[in-house]
Amino acid sequence: MILESIELTNFMCYAGTNKFEFTEGINVIIGDNGYGKSKLYDAFYWVMYNRCFDTSIKKFAETSTLKRLIVSDKAIKEQEDGSITASVILTFRNTEKDSVYILERRYTVNKSGETIKEDQDSEEIIWFKELSFLTAREVIEKEEVKRIKDNILPDNIKPYMWFQGEQVESIIDFNKSDTLTQAINTLSNITRFDKIIDIAQGLKESSSREFNKKQRDLSSNKGESERLEVERQNLLGRIKALELLELQIKDNLATAEEKSETLLNQLTDAKNIREIEARRNSIEKNLIEVQEEYNDEQKSLHKRMFTDKWILKGTEKLFEDYSKIYGEFERKKLQNEASIQAKLDAENALLVELQARLPIDVPEPIHLEHMLSIEKCLVCDREALKESEPWLKIKELMDRSKMKIKTLEDTEITTHNFSGDLKKLYHNGLGLSHNIKDIDDNIASIFRRLKRLDKRRKSLSEELSKIESEKNSLIVNASLNVSQANNLLNEYLAQNELVKRSIAEITSNANIVSKKREDLAKIEAELNKLVIGEIPAYLLEKVKVLEEFYQVAHSTRKRVFSKLVKMLEVEANKHYMEMTQENMSSRGVIKLKELSNGKNYMPELVDEKGNVLLQLNTGNIILIKLATIMAIISARQGSRDTDLYTLITDAPMSVFGEDYTIGFCKTVSKVYRQSIIMSKEFYKNLSLRKQLLTDTEIKLGKVYLITPSIQENIRSNRNSLSTNIEKLN
Repeated sequence: MILESIELTNFMCYAGTNKFEFTEGINVIIGDNGYGKSKLYDAFYWVMYNRCFDTSIKKFAETSTLKRLIVSDKAIKEQEDGSITASVILTFRNTEKDSVYILERRYTVNKSGETIKEDQDSEEIIWFKELSFLTAREVIEKEEVKRIKDNILPDNIKPYMWFQGEQVESIIDFNKSDTLTQAINTLSNITRFDKIIDIAQGLKESSSREFNKKQRDLSSNKGESERLEVERQNLLGRIKALELLELQIKDNLATAEEKSETLLNQLTDAKNIREIEARRNSIEKNLIEVQEEYNDEQKSLHKRMFTDKWILKGTEKLFEDYSKIYGEFERKKLQNEASIQAKLDAENALLVELQARLPIDVPEPIHLEHMLSIEKCLVCDREALKESEPWLKIKELMDRSKMKIKTLEDTEITTHNFSGDLKKLYHNGLGLSHNIKDIDDNIASIFRRLKRLDKRRKSLSEELSKIESEKNSLIVNASLNVSQANNLLNEYLAQNELVKRSIAEITSNANIVSKKREDLAKIEAELNKLVIGEIPAYLLEKVKVLEEFYQVAHSTRKRVFSKLVKMLEVEANKHYMEMTQENMSSRGVIKLKELSNGKNYMPELVDEKGNVLLQLNTGNIILIKLATIMAIISARQGSRDTDLYTLITDAPMSVFGEDYTIGFCKTVSKVYRQSIIMSKEFYKNLSLRKQLLTDTEIKLGKVYLITPSIQENIRSNRNSLSTNIEKLN
């Protein structure tokens, strides 16, 4: 069944009508992260299973949950009023029968103004066309719909044919020992041997019941036979329970061995992670201290403007100018004081002279006032007319009582006396002048310290980034986080202890089973002794043959499975070598190791001497898993699964380097008749893209380049978002 095309209309970021056509070979859709590759994968998935991947919950969600998220925002925005339908159409062609299956899924919303009414669920439409007869009909019956989808991709095959890059981890999970066995069982014919074993088991049990019944019928003591039969059945039940317990213990042992081996592979990485984490913590602590010191120094720059007097930088001349002005001010002030002092001295001399003529208040002021008013001196009885010399002398005697000896302190030398403030400013400036001389050296010293701290801070930051990158690389390659690395040794010791305990339990259980079988043999011997006559030869032969058939069925299944495993090893290594041919690093050889329970296998890498290669990185592990999956497919070429089903995968190469990309494409194009790969590896690496388009070893189908209609950095609003599709071949 070949997928001829997918047509998307208003589906998510694919606004309008968009179509991809495919052929046999490897079809590649190239686009950067966020350009619509995963939405295209969702489109395939939606048509088949009515579900899309919901990035908010990291799970596939039903249409009834997603609703309008399925419809293009651009289509909704541009529609005035009415219905907007998102649809995806897949066209499959059965080349053998020359028939076509068209699978369509639609989802509609209705817009009225700003209100969006959502349909509850999607609508599925399937058409079947027979090209030879030019007939077509719509498929309605549920059973036929299911049959058509099973023909396109059965559910048990789906995990190995349709998957996203991150799902490779879980398809074959190294922490689940039966996932490889499940894959082998699903994708090989081994299960038919299991059916043969079930048939052999049923026939064996039927013949045993018939034989036991015949024994009881021929018994000489039926009561004793019945008792022994009950005891025998009890022993059989106990032995079966012990065998089941042994299988469970062996499963536990296999899991413990596998985990122990995985942990052993990670012990070195765990030690490195612990050591690098300790270094990281030390560097981080130093960085925090240096950063705080640097921040404090930065903050203190503003304070130093005042505490270290940096604000005065360049004011030396101001102080010199102020000193000159203040000196001139003091000189003039002294001159003024001297002039005022001379005047005071003259005034004080007159006052002293007056005081020498008569004592103060003699005559008393009231008598002097009377004499002035009558204009006559009552002491000498002479006339003293107003404003005459005698009158003025009398007035001097009166004014003398109000006068006192004056000093500079009593005299206003200037109208606004700032002498004290100016003196303080001078003294302050005098004290600060010594600081001003050291400001340049002080600033230079502080900035040298800041520069040293900044250099140290950047150095530590770079060292921290480097060690973080180193740690993250170790964590990714080892699939461990720091917490797991710290607990790894304890877990490894615990798994080793579980291995020892399981081995001891198996030995103990085997001894108990052996004893029970001895008891069973004794009971069967006693039952035989009670038999009178002969058991028919045909019945004895029947029991013997069916017992042998049962043993042969088991051994054949084991032999066929072992042969299949060996074949898978060859196929897996062929694919692994091809995928890694462009990379020069050590790659080892894939070995499918049988676990202790004898029924499960796990892939591991060994060197040419069979020694297990430890410290595998994530890329190696993913390549082993992909090689193993493709080996199961290619080893089944006779079943034509590769012809019947199309591989569809989103970003399968995202977890390993570009060196493996071309090898992966070559391998896929050889293993699968048709594949559709969504990839970002060819987007920016144009030389890699050119190699894809020109390498003759790659059976190439169609190649498309997808880009968004708007730049990624402004895609928060998707109202104008659509996807451009460009054919590259």
